[in-house]
Amino acid sequence: MKKSTIAATLALILTAVIWGLSYSAQAEAMKTMSPLFFVFLRYLLGSIMLLPAIFFMRKKPDKNLIPGGIACGFCLAGGEILQQFGLLYTSAGKAGFLTALYVIMIPVIGVFIKKRSNWKIWCASLLSVAGSYLLCSDGTLNSFGNTGDALMILCALFFAFQFIAIAKFAPRADALQLAAVQFFTVAVISGIAALAAGEQTSWQSIVATTKPLLYCGLIAIGFACTVQIAAQKYVHPATASIVLSTASVFAVIWGWLLLGERYSFANLTGCAILFAAVLLVQLPSKEEKATSAVQE
Repeated sequence: MKKSTIAATLALILTAVIWGLSYSAQAEAMKTMSPLFFVFLRYLLGSIMLLPAIFFMRKKPDKNLIPGGIACGFCLAGGEILQQFGLLYTSAGKAGFLTALYVIMIPVIGVFIKKRSNWKIWCASLLSVAGSYLLCSDGTLNSFGNTGDALMILCALFFAFQFIAIAKFAPRADALQLAAVQFFTVAVISGIAALAAGEQTSWQSIVATTKPLLYCGLIAIGFACTVQIAAQKYVHPATASIVLSTASVFAVIWGWLLLGERYSFANLTGCAILFAAVLLVQLPSKEEKATSAVQE
């Protein structure tokens, strides 16, 4: 396996660790701020953090930077907003499982856009879905079909297209610049959605939500999402999604360490299966072994 691929995988695992903690931060934020305004403010913080990448970097922006960043941001905003509204109509357990379907959607979409996946990715994707099912099992996964479930499936589709869009535009663009455009796009769309939904916020609400906002805006968005874009230059989008799906595992770990949460045997089995999926997708294929042998 190439050193760049190993480094990218480790970077994605770091991103998953950070995103895992953001689940707890988001849950805390919902006590003092409306959901869409929280999405707006955290992505606004993330984009402001990266403004120097747009205005002060010497590297000339790629001609596809703006349309690419807008495309990535549109898909990400669609996923975020649909997820927030879906949670109004379905359980958190089902929401987590249905959102995780983006992992298997990516190789399926790849069949139609001529970005095919190998057997490892297909198997690991199926393992990820199975692991997510067990991890999200909360006694409410027996039936599907309500409005919230449909919104969550659409949310997963938007996230799948976001991974594919990043894979398309990241190799030719500077990661910081692309991330900045993407984050600003999400901020604009979610801000409009918050106003359209009649959400309101106040200075007192912002002050009360300072810690979750700073963590989710600067670290989970500004830093970790930028790392994701940089890392996706070197790995297949489906591989990236499988590695990043372990964010839910780290959310369990953080919940146990920080909030004293308890989990069932099925939940822990789901964690193990997700890690197995990540290990599987890292196994070198015959082509990679042959390439490595030639290089040696």
